[in-house]
Amino acid sequence: MRKFLFNRRPSRINLEEYRASLSRSEMARPENNFYHWLLGTTWTSFMLLVVFVYLGTNLLFAFAYIACGDGAITNSRSDSLLDVFFFSVQTMATIGYGRMTPVGSWPNAIVTFEAFFGIVYSALTTGLAFARFTRPTAGIRFSKVAVVGNHDGIKTLKFRVANDRSSHIVEAQLRLWLIAESMTTEGERYRRSVELQLHRSESPVFSLTWTAMHSIDEASPLKDFLGKAELNGHWHLLITFTGYHESLANQVYARHVYLPRDVQQNATFVDIVTVSPDGGRIIDLANFEKWVPNVSDKLAGEFL
Repeated sequence: MRKFLFNRRPSRINLEEYRASLSRSEMARPENNFYHWLLGTTWTSFMLLVVFVYLGTNLLFAFAYIACGDGAITNSRSDSLLDVFFFSVQTMATIGYGRMTPVGSWPNAIVTFEAFFGIVYSALTTGLAFARFTRPTAGIRFSKVAVVGNHDGIKTLKFRVANDRSSHIVEAQLRLWLIAESMTTEGERYRRSVELQLHRSESPVFSLTWTAMHSIDEASPLKDFLGKAELNGHWHLLITFTGYHESLANQVYARHVYLPRDVQQNATFVDIVTVSPDGGRIIDLANFEKWVPNVSDKLAGEFL
């Protein structure tokens, strides 16, 4: 007997779609069961599913009332699917206008089951909606590209992180990983994860932006992959972010993936910090995603 589609294991990893999630056979299921899919899917998908189940079950109950025969529901037209559908909606929502009523054992039995189903369905959808609203999210934005250019004379990988909310995130931590496919001497393929050291991986208070940097020197594993087109489908960069959100009073997490095509060679980010005439600093997030061919990175740095 085949298992339900959302209980299937993922069959493969598609790096082209890995930025958002893993690709799965037949039906996406991010956390191995339907409940976590309901929590993790978009609000549009969630609401469409709620409406579809609500209308679909009312339609099924309407067919059940029609199957009971004429006179099963008073004041409903004979074989009128629309009348018994609206009666089902009134029953499931416990509205009870009183114009249409069930007659006989089978119609009343169906009404009993539908009233119970309506209570359970309302409780489940309310609980899921509350869980989705109260689930803490980091509100972290990553730059769409990472750049590779010189910084103090050293070839350096850079990417930007921004706090999209006005509240602070304390004890923020960034970690950068190189995920690469390798081949053993026996000819077996395996994936290895190597952490790449950042110039600064922690911040006591993260409020605005953060330019993370990794030096691509002789000790960096990344030097063996950059600029080699034949290896582009065999590696990517994974960034994880953790911190304690002051407003939510909870730990928050975020992650992002840079594929080889997202890494711009010999480039640098446009500076987002300008100095006003009175000596103050102004951050222009309009330049958050902008980059230019690399000339000198002496003025590029980290600003919090």
